[in-house]
Amino acid sequence: MVYLDNSATTPLSESAKKKIWEMLEIFGNPSSLHNEGLKAEKEITLAREAVAKSLGVRADEVYFTSSGTEADNIAILGGARKNAKVGKKIITTDSEHPAVSKPLEYLEGEGWEIIRLSTRGGALDMAQLERSLSPDISLVTVMRTNNETGAIYDVGSVARAVKRVSPRAIIHSDCVQAYTKERLSLSSLGADIISVSAHKVHGLKGTGAVIIKKGLVLPPHTYGGGQERNLRSGTENTMGIAVMGATVSELMGDGTRLEYMKELYGYTVETLGSISGVKLNIPETPCPSIVNVSVEGYRSEVLLHKLSSDGIFVSSGSACSAKKGKSGVLEAFGLTDRQADGALRISLSHYNTKDDIDALAKSLSQAMQSVARVR
Repeated sequence: MVYLDNSATTPLSESAKKKIWEMLEIFGNPSSLHNEGLKAEKEITLAREAVAKSLGVRADEVYFTSSGTEADNIAILGGARKNAKVGKKIITTDSEHPAVSKPLEYLEGEGWEIIRLSTRGGALDMAQLERSLSPDISLVTVMRTNNETGAIYDVGSVARAVKRVSPRAIIHSDCVQAYTKERLSLSSLGADIISVSAHKVHGLKGTGAVIIKKGLVLPPHTYGGGQERNLRSGTENTMGIAVMGATVSELMGDGTRLEYMKELYGYTVETLGSISGVKLNIPETPCPSIVNVSVEGYRSEVLLHKLSSDGIFVSSGSACSAKKGKSGVLEAFGLTDRQADGALRISLSHYNTKDDIDALAKSLSQAMQSVARVR
């Protein structure tokens, strides 16, 4: 099997697998005061410290959630409620993940003004931002790395521009695809809140985190027993949280991983770019884990089935929106309908090898010869 769909989800790391076995014996409720509860609470504390260290923040700025989606919703809906008196204007982009775009659509229905910056070519339209600046901007939510194109967006420049005219604006960045792919922190992005997810970094599904700058208090997302410092009540997913801490510690402790990823990214671009009929959709500032290509004249789902039959797994775009039609991200990037219909997303991890890329190239070349073209 050649797995090249790591932006959808990732295989478990060795430290994650080890931690799962350990956590099978730690079943206490972390809110309980007896010994079993204290064991569980300790695991959460250790994981919180690990996530905080990986992001250069304080442990008490880390709040665990059930997913990156919930983390985004806490940031956006909570930030809007918190800052409604500042104004009802929100800055975002036209290529956000549904975890961001859907809550924004909800707020738009409630009367909020949503400014969607163009991301054509994988770059933010800063001139459009300048034209949109005003003191009533209450919230900014701009993803760091796009999950379909791999474009890295300059969140810091947006934050500085907005803060000049609306200093109380809350800055949020969905960092689900960027997390552990680069050194991130609230300060490096100029952000007040960032969102991350465990299963994108070789942890378990069902766990995420929202990092909220010290001093910023959002209204509760869930009411109940007061867990996660009253932000998100409900008994914590102790195993998922502990596993997230373990895998993050492993990844951040690997000093060669990021350089290897850059090398593998370059090899992937070079190899796929050499195939006649394959167009590389490279953004202005690409991340080293996502390569988007268009095989114009072919439908991506047909190519996916052929590749899958060869044991090679890639994606046609975001797995979260693949079953619901086009997401619009590739159109926003600037692709034609034919180019978008034939788009494939190859997403890498440090577990992949150049042999994996060679196998992909061979299978894709064969598929282009055996699969009927679209007229």
